[in-house]
Amino acid sequence: MPGRTNLPPPPPLTAEELAMLAPRRLEPDLPRPADPSVLPGAASSLPQIGTVSPAEIDEALPPARAFARPFDNPEARPVLAILLRDTGGPGVDREALAALPFPVSFVIDPLAPDAATAAAIYRAAGQEVLMLATGIPEGATAADLEVTFAAHAAALPEAVALVDLAEAGFQADRRLATEVATVVAGQGRGLVTYDRGLNAADQAARRQGLPTLALFRRLEEAGGDAPAIRQALDRAAFRAAQEGRAAVIGETREETVRALLAWSVEGARRDGGAGAGDGGDAVIFTREKRGRVLVWLGNF
Repeated sequence: MPGRTNLPPPPPLTAEELAMLAPRRLEPDLPRPADPSVLPGAASSLPQIGTVSPAEIDEALPPARAFARPFDNPEARPVLAILLRDTGGPGVDREALAALPFPVSFVIDPLAPDAATAAAIYRAAGQEVLMLATGIPEGATAADLEVTFAAHAAALPEAVALVDLAEAGFQADRRLATEVATVVAGQGRGLVTYDRGLNAADQAARRQGLPTLALFRRLEEAGGDAPAIRQALDRAAFRAAQEGRAAVIGETREETVRALLAWSVEGARRDGGAGAGDGGDAVIFTREKRGRVLVWLGNF
């Protein structure tokens, strides 16, 4: 080719250079297993399709599913959820609360110094736990929320949902509610708000496909004495009968717990059936002649 310089051929490779270019075996020969899809020593550490244990399956699920109480309602009866906010303090007997004869979801402040201890007691009894939306900085950005809820998740890793504050929460602030819903969705949890106003948080959660629940009533908002609490429960049961489901939230006060127990027993007597928890299906009876209202937990 014009302009191409004719170069002498390269000298032959030396024996040392040939040795360097030869393929090297890094590992000794291993015996071929009977099943070529399984490597030696790997069968005990890698899950195999069809042999995954229930615990491993649960770990792969989001918290809203992995730690939710199993729920079955084949007759499609109205469903009532009961949430109790753990108020802490020496007067709260968590072991007794965890042993209530019907399912309860316990709402825990993740900033409480004994939050992990409280959650462990309730979870050991098979009850569900939810985290309260405390500690959100004023004017929080998306990055602030990520940091806040990462800390909450570390304190309460088995919480199935986030519960907004009863007052001065995020649900009415559309920007904040949308960003909270995004973070909660990323953690795989549900979102619980209050059934009032436009509820931007519930709207944002539904758009993102989150499990959601709007609380119908606070049990202590009309007083806190036993008659007022039982009346609130009656109204919630009526709402559940009308709309298919309803949810209430109360506090771990002695008066509230006593009223819950009395209401369930009174409803059972009026309905001519057993008390809550009898028969193994954990039910609460409505005081109206509308059949049973199942206690809902976790399965939004």
